[in-house]
Amino acid sequence: MSVTLSTTIVDRDPKITTRHHPPDSWSKLGSMWVSDARPTHVVVSLKATENCVIGLWGMGCGAIEHEHLRAARRELLGNMHTFSPEAHFFSATGKGTISIRIHADRARSVREVQPVRIALKSCNRCGRFLPINLLDERQHLSFSNHCVAESRRPCKHGTFGRLRDQETGETIQLEYGFQLECRFCKKFEVNAAHNPQRTAAQMKEDAQRRRAFEALTMELYGESPQLRYRHLTGRELSDDVYMRFSGSCFKCGAKLPTVKDMHLDHTRPLALLWPLDSSATALCKSCNSEKRDRLPRDFYDDKELRRLATITGLSVDELRDPHPNTEAIDKLKLRLDWFFGDFLCRPELTKVRDGKTAAELLVKALYKVIEKCPEKHRFDFRAEFDRRRPN
Repeated sequence: MSVTLSTTIVDRDPKITTRHHPPDSWSKLGSMWVSDARPTHVVVSLKATENCVIGLWGMGCGAIEHEHLRAARRELLGNMHTFSPEAHFFSATGKGTISIRIHADRARSVREVQPVRIALKSCNRCGRFLPINLLDERQHLSFSNHCVAESRRPCKHGTFGRLRDQETGETIQLEYGFQLECRFCKKFEVNAAHNPQRTAAQMKEDAQRRRAFEALTMELYGESPQLRYRHLTGRELSDDVYMRFSGSCFKCGAKLPTVKDMHLDHTRPLALLWPLDSSATALCKSCNSEKRDRLPRDFYDDKELRRLATITGLSVDELRDPHPNTEAIDKLKLRLDWFFGDFLCRPELTKVRDGKTAAELLVKALYKVIEKCPEKHRFDFRAEFDRRRPN
């Protein structure tokens, strides 16, 4: 069976996304452009070579308004015509009119045939339910895949690789998995917020490096920071930090309705081997993304540093100190054989992604960290690595 799809936008020549997938998969089409207030007529035509059932879902037209589109850098808007239907935030006052006309011999309306089912997945950020293809996950619609490389399939990441059917309660195991955020939220609230200059490849590297730093600090200190805090106090770290900051973002003051709305910030960056401990800061997601791996002195002004010192228990001098966590560096120096011979050989650190491994990224990052240490804590990390490297 073959179905051809064509789209015409009368009196305009914008870019059009027409993603036509194989039979039994849902396809998508759409376009977006900067309005000049002229009326616009869009004609979509479907032509089948034999009898088939065609379902339509989520059709809409009109003025699209969203704060991300108003404030976005120009370079982020170049491919917005491809973000359908996940970018369809229609204005209540600018909604368009849709009419469906069927011109075909022996064609029947959807009311006369069995309804066509479509799977919807909720976005972690905007909360909307948007379409996905379950029969062929690679024919993605509103969510990008999570594990594409053959070595990573099936997706073993619980939150990405498994879905729960809200009607039946059944758990669905996915082959490729889907990102938690729809493509719109991933573009504007995750990727764009991190660093305007970073490419997609650089953001993947940063994520690999961060996970490696988290694993290393946990090993150096014997357990995860949250568990260590629970063992020491009998309480949950996140609950205590939330109460300590009165349920508000320290930087902008925005109210955080629940603990789940809070982003626990390391205060002193993980990139310098500082663990997440009782000195953590409560931030909203926007301020946490903006802070990234900055030192406290590079993100907060003097007044904020003094207030942060009072809340966290760190002194102002500690918050202004640019040096890495020398305690962790000294622990690492005592365990170099374990680090090079065991830790770096773990499967999650040796998998090749985009031509690089997390172990390689971690070693390069540690070169720079150790160079920032006070003189008495430095050592020739590169020479130690070269000495143990196979010929």
